[in-house]
Amino acid sequence: MAPTLSPYAHETGAKDSIIIRRDVRWSPKGIQRGDVVTFWKPHRPEEISIKRVVAMEGDIVYPWRGYALDPEIVNGERVGGGWDGLGTKDVDAVGGDVVEVGKVTVPKGHVWVEGDNWRHSFDSLDFGPVSLGLVDGKAVGVWREWWRIRGVEDGRDTRRREKSRVVQRRENLPVYGGLGV
Repeated sequence: MAPTLSPYAHETGAKDSIIIRRDVRWSPKGIQRGDVVTFWKPHRPEEISIKRVVAMEGDIVYPWRGYALDPEIVNGERVGGGWDGLGTKDVDAVGGDVVEVGKVTVPKGHVWVEGDNWRHSFDSLDFGPVSLGLVDGKAVGVWREWWRIRGVEDGRDTRRREKSRVVQRRENLPVYGGLGV
């Protein structure tokens, strides 16, 4: 998560201490885009990771690298019923036997996480959306100097070319079939 967290770890070995709020799933604000969360790794359930939430359930992600860009994975036999966000084939629909390569819809109850250190991050680009059940907490503060606690700013390089594009779901979709429509 460098440069947001532990930006000097490679040069000096100095690591930040992170203050984690553990009741985020039940709080009124909950988890939102841009939050830094800790979660149990889907591929290594005995380890915890920390990454930034880039997309929420219903959002469409166009990743710049990873499993969603591999046609063999996207159109091959998959298990899980859409938990990977790639969609499922519907052979009865017109054109329903092909799933769009490079497009991931974040499933209900999941988030898409990416590391701020985009060159050396193992994140949703590699293992897909993370279930909210695996989220352990939300970073609310960084304790770098012994006399000061600061907030978790966004230290990502906004000039980087390689980044996933996110299309946020619309909150106020029209309701059809009701009165007055």
